[in-house]
Amino acid sequence: MDPELRKLAQKGMNPELYAAAQLGDWAVIRRFSGKFLAQRTPIGNTVLHVLAQSCDSADVVQSILARNCCLLTAKNARGETALHLAARKGHSGIVRALIDYSKQNKGCWFCACFVDRCKRMLRLTNVDGNTVLHEAVKNNFYEVAKLLVQEDPEFRYRPNHAMETPLYLAVEKGYRDIADLILTTCKSPAYLGPGHKTALHAAAIWNLPELVELILEKLPNLIEKVDKFGWTALHYAAKRNHPAKLNHEDVVRQLLSAERSTAYVAARNDDSKTALHIAVIHGHVAVVQELLSHCPDCWEKYTNRRQNILHLAVKYEQREVLEFVLKNSWASELINQRDNTGNTPLHLYVATKNLDGSSLVKHPSVDVNSFDNSNSTPLDRILRADELSQRQILIKDELEQAGGTQGYRNVATVKETLRVSNPNEVKRVEKLAANYSIVATLIATVTFAAGLTVPGGYYSDGPHRGMAVLSKKAAFITFVISDSLAMIASIGAVLGLIRLFQTKNYRLKLTIVRATRRRIFAAVILMMIAFLTGLCAVLPNLAVMIVPYVLAAWLGALICFTFLRKYEGRECIYTTRFNHSEAEYGIFQPLGLYMRWYQDLTEAED
Repeated sequence: MDPELRKLAQKGMNPELYAAAQLGDWAVIRRFSGKFLAQRTPIGNTVLHVLAQSCDSADVVQSILARNCCLLTAKNARGETALHLAARKGHSGIVRALIDYSKQNKGCWFCACFVDRCKRMLRLTNVDGNTVLHEAVKNNFYEVAKLLVQEDPEFRYRPNHAMETPLYLAVEKGYRDIADLILTTCKSPAYLGPGHKTALHAAAIWNLPELVELILEKLPNLIEKVDKFGWTALHYAAKRNHPAKLNHEDVVRQLLSAERSTAYVAARNDDSKTALHIAVIHGHVAVVQELLSHCPDCWEKYTNRRQNILHLAVKYEQREVLEFVLKNSWASELINQRDNTGNTPLHLYVATKNLDGSSLVKHPSVDVNSFDNSNSTPLDRILRADELSQRQILIKDELEQAGGTQGYRNVATVKETLRVSNPNEVKRVEKLAANYSIVATLIATVTFAAGLTVPGGYYSDGPHRGMAVLSKKAAFITFVISDSLAMIASIGAVLGLIRLFQTKNYRLKLTIVRATRRRIFAAVILMMIAFLTGLCAVLPNLAVMIVPYVLAAWLGALICFTFLRKYEGRECIYTTRFNHSEAEYGIFQPLGLYMRWYQDLTEAED
């Protein structure tokens, strides 16, 4: 808004004049005839703007313009003339009056000097780039649109700032009459829309067979136009964006009849998908059949990722399309094709969530033991899982019944995995871990209490007040070290069990349970050593009996350890890489348990 107009708008329009303009009351309006340009609303509307948007009074328009012809092309803050507002409201009488006046050689010498004043007014745009015809089409006012296009049929209406032409808007909104009017009246109608789409794209998107026919008759070259994704109108018809409308294959048939070669157009910016690929992805069997009936060899096309229609049907879990494709003789050419990563359709099938692919697995041409680029068969893909879901078990059984096996090409480099066939095993291991946590917590509590109430007590006075009385005895020092190690081992067991309940990896759970068992064993041994050395520290005469006690304690711990191993059991394991022999648990084993636990835990997480 220019400074002069802004200054006028800040004052606002006279309330009496504004009310009269809304009602079309010329008797009141003419009293302000000398101030028409000075009277403005906050957004810069003149009295003619207010009249044009409020009522359809053509006579008052003629009277106002007779007093001040400059109001004809006067703009408000949005760059709109009175004709814009009249077209938006559908006031055909005012539109007619404004057009008629603009064609007369009336008014001041400056306004009348424009020979094509009418066309100039019709072609003016507002701040959104909308012409008067844009406003009429947006609001579906056929009579107003008819007046406008008949006055200027040669003009090629450019897109507005949203990249919408009047024809595109009419088609997108389904205004058949207006679209027909523009196509038949305008000599060279513009057809573009957002994203480089055309009016034909819009007709295909909204499944409008009648408009498709009109556009192809007037603008047949649009059949080959692509948008920014490289999609033709046929791509959109195959996708069927408007499921509320039926018989979407009718538009596909129309487009193929006009130019069948569009079925082979690959979207350059969308993985080189053809219309057939789009139809398969969205599960439109009728469209797939229509495309194949016109172009029976279009199934040979594949995407940039070298995925054919069978890959896509499996990947997007379109069962009906999958079964339709497998019924054709040429399906044998697709069923074992590999994409860029070596996946056949069967490799993709093992990753699906709900697809019933029994027809694929049982197809006579399928190779159930084909390898991908990582030298894995479809069955290898399933057996990589730490724990099989119900669906994976079902697919595994299907593959095995069809002759599927593991590939074993990676046997030298791929680690064996630990799997559970019975889900109750996980609960059993967790229950065992809960029992271990009780034992570990009790040991930690006892050793902690023993560390604070040391044998022999403390000095109550003197320079060594508060220090242990037996602090210089070897037996006492052994007591302190073994008690501390027992507490550390038990606390480590508790922390490991916390990690167990946080993971869903069964192999890791079992590793933690085994490591916890070793820690508890070490803690028990160390606690017994602490007990015996504590007695030895306060009862020196019992030192001769220490060796038999130690041997008895070690024997008891081994029996306890053996019991724990037997209780844990291994019947749940198919294969395991933790095959430590009993010989590893020698007399010095407690000192190496920590390093072994960390090694097993790290390998399990890998």
